[in-house]
Amino acid sequence: MYPNNYFNLFPAFPRNDTVFVAMSFAPEFDDRWKNVIAPGVAAVAVDGNPLTADRVDTRRIGDSILTEILSHIRNARLIIGDVTSIGTLIDRPVRNGNVMYEIGIAHAVRLPEEVLLFRSDSDPLLFDVSNVRVNAYSPNEDPEGARKIVTDAIAETLREVDLRKQLAVHAAAHTLDGHSWWALARTLQTGTTKMEPRRSLAQALQNDAHNNAVTRLLQLGALETEYPELSKEFLESKGQDRIEEILHYRMTGFGRAILEFGFEKMRMHDPEVQKVLEALHQQQAT
Repeated sequence: MYPNNYFNLFPAFPRNDTVFVAMSFAPEFDDRWKNVIAPGVAAVAVDGNPLTADRVDTRRIGDSILTEILSHIRNARLIIGDVTSIGTLIDRPVRNGNVMYEIGIAHAVRLPEEVLLFRSDSDPLLFDVSNVRVNAYSPNEDPEGARKIVTDAIAETLREVDLRKQLAVHAAAHTLDGHSWWALARTLQTGTTKMEPRRSLAQALQNDAHNNAVTRLLQLGALETEYPELSKEFLESKGQDRIEEILHYRMTGFGRAILEFGFEKMRMHDPEVQKVLEALHQQQAT
């Protein structure tokens, strides 16, 4: 499967607590995987959950292996690439082609901060990655120090990504109108929201603002669709003219972050609002 087809086929999913590692499977790289990269990743926790290093054995052949690699690149919280040269050819360093391919895909579809590169050589880098930050480490000579370099780099990257998320929340929050804020707040209270009917002029005039707000929140990623179990009887009872009653929409983590930011800006010290903020924090924790 071609990467473009894959990433267009599937929408972005929430990140899991894994770090995908693109590296050579040559025997001389086994020690750095076991003693440096895997434990270095596991030393970092997100919301109390230790991260897990994961890699795909590219010695297996077939389209399924590429699909598995793409799935890891899409879902992992971060991507690590070890671009250490694996030998020389006519006095020029040779780097693992599979690793470079996976890193190229990751750079194309993920944030720059989410792709971390490491190497243990001093050979000239390829032109295309010569301007990308590459962390130097010595996993064979100093595994403990190398492990700390991996752990510190991941922790720093997570802080950078978190800051970027905060900036995204602030930017999104400043684009919402009153109807969108109200729809988001009501969704927090009721659990879900839905499009209201517009089968008459009076309903359209009454409900257009709410429905437009829901559409805006869906486009922004603050709400997501909650799909019901469909049956023939359900569809017949609702009918095409009541399609808006079939789908409900629930708040996403991004939506909760936007709402929390808005409450803090508007009434940060109000005791009643503090109760709502505490409820938001509890939802995010679960």
